[in-house]
This record gives sequence, structure tokens and C-alpha cells, in this order.
Amino acid sequence: MEKLKEFEQKLEAFCKEFKEFKEKKVPEVGKTMEIAGVQWIILEGTNKGYVALAAETIGRMAFGKNNDWKESNIREFLNTEFLGKIEKEIGGLPEFERDLLSLDGQTEYGKCMDKISLISLDEYRKYRKYIPNYENCWWTLTPDSTRCNKDSSWIRVVYPSGVFSYVNCGRSRGVRPFCIFPSEIFES
Repeated sequence: MEKLKEFEQKLEAFCKEFKEFKEKKVPEVGKTMEIAGVQWIILEGTNKGYVALAAETIGRMAFGKNNDWKESNIREFLNTEFLGKIEKEIGGLPEFERDLLSLDGQTEYGKCMDKISLISLDEYRKYRKYIPNYENCWWTLTPDSTRCNKDSSWIRVVYPSGVFSYVNCGRSRGVRPFCIFPSEIFES
């Protein structure tokens, strides 16, 4: 009888701990959560899941040989090696559309679909209230202009003060992944 009572107490304690753990996993906009070993800032809940930006850079890389996100070294890395790490831990991520509109309004680079990306300048402005200043300069996917204006070198970055500027695509800057986590990973 005493062993049964001891088992019931342990089971009750376990259930309480599990409930607390489950409650902590519910994303809250503006807060950070660890997912697949990376701290993420939850920016918005959508019908596809939770939009998130890495709270810190995951390293430094050159953008690529030009300022077109579709040809970027960072895009290749994020959607292969980094995506593999995420999917191994939590399963698949939904694709979402990336608008490659340049700062000066050029649409030459069009749009593309990614599972993991960089944030655009427009998205940075939209979510700025949730994105604190960060100690290092980091990439966005927004080009200053495009080839039709004889500019295939300059990309918008965010400086430690939170303001944006431009850097040559061949330089090395911080990479902060941007993606949507499916709601299902937070459900029991």
C-alpha cells in the first residue's frame, strides 16, 4: 500500500512538472524561446505557424558574389545545412514567400520560396518593436538596387544601434535566420 502511495505522489509530481513544461513551450510574441539549440524571438503568430528571428547571429558569412538573395551563399547554407539541423530536431518547416524588392523599389529579382531565410528590411521595420539592438552588424536580404541600375553589390544590414545601412555583398557579416515554426511543434 505504501509503495502505491509513493508511486501516486511521484506520478502527481511528474504530471505537475509536465504541465509546467508544456505551458512554457507556448510561444509568446516578443519573447524568446530555445528551439533546436538556438534562441529565437517570436515575432508573430500566423496561419502557417510562428514567425521567428534568431535572437543572435549564428555566425558570420559573406552574402555571396552579388546581392541577389536567390544566388546567396547564406541562402544555400540556411536551406541545406542549417535546415537539416532544425528539421532533425523538430521536423519540417513550412515554405514562405520572400519578396526581393530592392530599397529603391526595383522588382527585377522577383520573389522566391524558402524554409529559412534572412529578414527583409520591410519585415525588420514591421517587427522592430520586438527586435532589440544587437552587438554586431547583421544581414537582411534587401538589396540597395539591382543589376538594371548597375548595382549588384550592396545589401542592407542592421547595425548594432538598430539603424540600417549598406555593406558590400562580399564582406562578412552576421547571419540571423528568419523562419516560421509550425504550430504543431508546440502542441502536446
